[in-house]
Amino acid sequence: MKTLREHCWIWGHPARSLYEHFGIKKDSDMPPVEGTYYLGARNTFLVPMDVPVDRHHETELAKDVAAVGWSINYAWEHPENVTEVCNLAKEYKNIRMGIFDDFFSESNEKNNYLNYTTERMETIRDELHAAGLEFWVVLYTEEFGKVDMDVIRKYLKVFDGVSLWFWNEQEVLEDYDKLIDIFFDLTEGKKRMVGCYLYDFGAEAPATGKAVVYQLEKAREMIQTGTIEGVILHTNAVVAKAGVKPYEAVEACVKWMEENGDEGIG
Repeated sequence: MKTLREHCWIWGHPARSLYEHFGIKKDSDMPPVEGTYYLGARNTFLVPMDVPVDRHHETELAKDVAAVGWSINYAWEHPENVTEVCNLAKEYKNIRMGIFDDFFSESNEKNNYLNYTTERMETIRDELHAAGLEFWVVLYTEEFGKVDMDVIRKYLKVFDGVSLWFWNEQEVLEDYDKLIDIFFDLTEGKKRMVGCYLYDFGAEAPATGKAVVYQLEKAREMIQTGTIEGVILHTNAVVAKAGVKPYEAVEACVKWMEENGDEGIG
């Protein structure tokens, strides 16, 4: 029987990549793989953002992680990003998927849906499938009111899986169930995960432990019922350096995982 922590991922950014962005005042020198185990998870998404990385080196560092997902952003301009991940999957069998972040974000002009036809997305999907990988995308609740829902539905048909993220902590505490219902309606027949921010990026302020625990409890229920594949913790880049007291939300996450991570699923 699998445990809850085996359904937990982290959204892994390069160490220090978020320091002094979004009001983050605690420097974190913790790399993604170390952050995975620190936060009590077993799986890692590797998301360089705009930081140049050696994909082979980073994948080698993650070779003992149960499952790995690689960001394949900018594929419209750099199709080699997809091909490189597919080639890595031949050597590293724990690579499970490629994922697009900010795909429906209109502020992400370099990499959003406006740069892609569905036919182009199908080509990317087919290349990933040929390598035995799944095709995933990130969806934000705030996009529900900004992007035509029919457009979202049209593109989501191409993907195997979708992860939902709440950019603002306020909507987590006020509208979680309502927004999850919209997510389920949009993604019928798809694999699903939910994200859990350990920092309130929308407010550019530390998240509360209350909101983190609330989301983890909700995710736990959905994992137990099989309605989602897992929960993604964001991120190693807000954990803080050794000797520096972590944010309240990080501490709450670690404690919750210590208490619940070994719970059996199914």
